Amino acid sequence: MAAEQPPYGSENRTVICTVVFVDLVEYSQQAVTQQVRFKRHLNEMIGRALANVAESDRLALDTGDGAALCFFGDPEDALFAAANLRQAVRADPGPGLQVRIGINLGPTRVVRDLNGNRNLIGDGINVAQRVMSFAAPNQILVSRSFYEVVSRLSEEYGRLFQYAGLHKDKHVREHELYEVHGGAGASGLEEEPAPEAPAVPEPVARPEPAAFPAELLTRITRALTAHLGPMAGVVVQRAARESRDPEQLLARAAESLSGGARERFLAEVSTASKPPAPPRGPVAAPRPAPAAPERRPRAPAPITSAVLATAEERLAGYVGPIARLLVARAAKDASDTVELADRLAGHIGDPAKREAFLTAMDESASS
Repeated sequence: MAAEQPPYGSENRTVICTVVFVDLVEYSQQAVTQQVRFKRHLNEMIGRALANVAESDRLALDTGDGAALCFFGDPEDALFAAANLRQAVRADPGPGLQVRIGINLGPTRVVRDLNGNRNLIGDGINVAQRVMSFAAPNQILVSRSFYEVVSRLSEEYGRLFQYAGLHKDKHVREHELYEVHGGAGASGLEEEPAPEAPAVPEPVARPEPAAFPAELLTRITRALTAHLGPMAGVVVQRAARESRDPEQLLARAAESLSGGARERFLAEVSTASKPPAPPRGPVAAPRPAPAAPERRPRAPAPITSAVLATAEERLAGYVGPIARLLVARAAKDASDTVELADRLAGHIGDPAKREAFLTAMDESASS
């Protein structure tokens, strides 16, 4: 019987995790009473940003003038937490709080500090701090290792990043950085008013379990874009995957906002889930939709090493080297070849390419 694997955040185990390093701007220059207000306000916002991440998948560390948030599960959890934290700071800076944020994906190890509390050491957290040091107030910078992984998860994620150049730290180590441009004022230098007619991202690429109408998703994305910029498309995409009805979809999309911004967003899209009024007068009969091509009945089969090798090879043609990680993760949860193919197809944004991948996997499993 194989030994049970220890949890991601267990001690004495080196793991690849994502670290979000948060720094309070000009914190050391404040009086003690103001520092207390800064830390209290930051801790409250961090708590809200981490609310949807399981405790077993994260570790929050106090760094004195900020915090280090370590994510042992999906890297996209770190991206959403950082974006939500920045949005919260912009919407409610409280005592004048501003933050600089750096994100890195790298090796770390959980240890015990002098007080017996869990702490984190390793290049993963060290580089995250270096990346943060190059950020401007209210700016999010990420390392190349984090960018390479997250940008390949979907086309929507890839659009969130902008190359920020090569930077050298005080140890003369070079860091290739990317900025997360989440909307107006993304550089953190000054806030700009949201455009009256913001550009609407492409329709959600991944399949929606509840089959929400494209018109509803577009309306929600357009309203959210005024607050989050390009990040809105990813937020709606994720909310659609996790929602069962329009009401839950709106609630999950609104989780990325706070205060007055959330109220304005909900007021604007409150009627988005209502069906349109029936047209007046005679209505021409709709043309029958063309029949979709039928794929051969799918026959579930056991997952073998040959199936995994084929899945990795074919998926790599669409998402690149990260295919190996995605296949390994999907194989742990899938019970047969059909479920494995469906899980992997979710990482392919283009519907035609996704269908081609599923057909190829079905043919491979049946041969």
